[in-house]
Amino acid sequence: MDSELKDLDLYEILEIQQSATEKEVKTAYRKKALQFHPDKNPDNPKAAQLFLQLSKILAVLTDTAARSAYDKLINAKLAAKLREKEYDSKRKKLIDDLARREKGALEKQKDTVERNFEKELERLRRESSDLLAKERARVNELLKQQETEKEMNGSYKLKVKWIENEVYDKDNLRSLFSKYGDVITVVVLESKKCVALIEYNTKNSAINAKNLEVGYPHCPLTVSFIGDYGQDTKKSSNQTSASKSSNMTYQNKNDNETKNTKFKSTSQAFLDYEAMILERFRQAGKSKQESCNLKNMSTEESKSV
Repeated sequence: MDSELKDLDLYEILEIQQSATEKEVKTAYRKKALQFHPDKNPDNPKAAQLFLQLSKILAVLTDTAARSAYDKLINAKLAAKLREKEYDSKRKKLIDDLARREKGALEKQKDTVERNFEKELERLRRESSDLLAKERARVNELLKQQETEKEMNGSYKLKVKWIENEVYDKDNLRSLFSKYGDVITVVVLESKKCVALIEYNTKNSAINAKNLEVGYPHCPLTVSFIGDYGQDTKKSSNQTSASKSSNMTYQNKNDNETKNTKFKSTSQAFLDYEAMILERFRQAGKSKQESCNLKNMSTEESKSV
């Protein structure tokens, strides 16, 4: 941890009194940390350095021994400044020698105080990591909370178009779109004919209005999103369509397989039937041949007798 803090007014940086309690110190730190957080100051190259400096200041002012050493240092500097202001030009000539001796004594005292303060800083460097991690986590939590509140209090806009002039105005558009939620603003664009902007404070209201509102039958409305908050709905619709298409393809495939199976079964049955008829013809031919042979044998026996 840098010893440069000894040349800074830590209380002035946090905008608190030297008598501030530990709770007041932490509150002031969080306020400043949110103000100079690197995520909120991407264009400020010094934001990370300032944020780190605030962490070091918090570590000093929340540790009893380190704060006591720092207070002694800053009180000594303040006392010296006050004494210098009290000296006027007439007395200064008389006390030059005394000032030099006092300066030497103060330098020794200052060196001693600075060494003590640097020792405390070194100790804090080893012991304060848990405190800093906790406070940084708290700051990150506050940042997320701010982002959530910002999203909850955000605005969601729709663009509305129609064909015929003088059919829709601010009042009847508000009446139509208020069915889906609180409408913040309705703006009928004068620069563009038959175009208006509708603003909601909730995403669901805007999405429902876009998907459901069609306007009057004789002059329908075309509603579209302004911004990318409706992309999730589009993706969901595409996925649903793809799923239906996949199911239809799978069903058609099963139907074709069933038809092929039925065709194969019919063809096999026809072949079996044909084979049975041919077998019967062969049996009939064989029986006829045997009858002819028996008849010939009987005729030959009669002649021989």
